[in-house]
Amino acid sequence: MYDERVIPKGVDGIITALCADYFRRAEVISDRTAPYNVIMEYRFLNYRIMNAALEIVGVSDAIEIIYDIGSKRGYAKSRCLISEKSYKVKKDEVKRNIAKRLCLW
Repeated sequence: MYDERVIPKGVDGIITALCADYFRRAEVISDRTAPYNVIMEYRFLNYRIMNAALEIVGVSDAIEIIYDIGSKRGYAKSRCLISEKSYKVKKDEVKRNIAKRLCLW
């Protein structure tokens, strides 16, 4: 049975991979070491991911949450300054929002 509260495994994998690659794409964008159309695609992806995170956690924790999702890092090793329960809820909400912003779910 389909449960719309649970992110499908494939979508979760895509989100994790995109977040893991976020910082490499940001470096290519700033260095301009790729063709123009590739840089534009990288900007699109990073913009959507960052905005999805900012809508949920705000400026202070957005980069950390993106890094945590990409590296599959949990609360114990995270540098976010929120409670464990809030962290888990926010991380899940960010994943959902990224999926929505990228039209994956």
